[in-house]
Amino acid sequence: MQSIMKKLYYILCALPMLLLAACGDDDKVPEFDVEVTFAPEVNVVDNVITVPQGESFTIESVRPVNSTAKEITFGTVTYQIDYGLGFPTMVKPYTATFSTDGLRVGRHMLRIFIGVWAVDYSPANAIVSYYLDVTEPLPDEGGDTPGGGEEGDPDQDAPTVLVVHPSVKPA
Repeated sequence: MQSIMKKLYYILCALPMLLLAACGDDDKVPEFDVEVTFAPEVNVVDNVITVPQGESFTIESVRPVNSTAKEITFGTVTYQIDYGLGFPTMVKPYTATFSTDGLRVGRHMLRIFIGVWAVDYSPANAIVSYYLDVTEPLPDEGGDTPGGGEEGDPDQDAPTVLVVHPSVKPA
């Protein structure tokens, strides 16, 4: 009797693995890029965001572009700094403002986790990562704009738009 129970136990343990292996062919994910729009005053160069300690920075929108799918949309977008607690948002355009008050001066990691839904594809998760360099606080000189540019500077008034290729895996 114990031998039969042991065989039944092994069969029941193997059953979930067989079911997962049978579902593996349906895990195709779309190819797409992610357009991340930063507020005009945000300094982003080569996937590095540079912000003085105590200042905040804003991501104005996150959206899919250059997709192979007929239709594609993002579900929940979650922002995370240094592997800490995530800040999820489900409302397009997924705007978020981050304060650097509690961050030490130095390099940090900003990761954006994105739920992806596309026609004729499996649900997927995408990740976009940036380095976040927090610099020494700006001296208080009164009247200067945070980016160091003069008011009305056309380069200062344009948002920074970056198109990046995310890491994508089936959900």
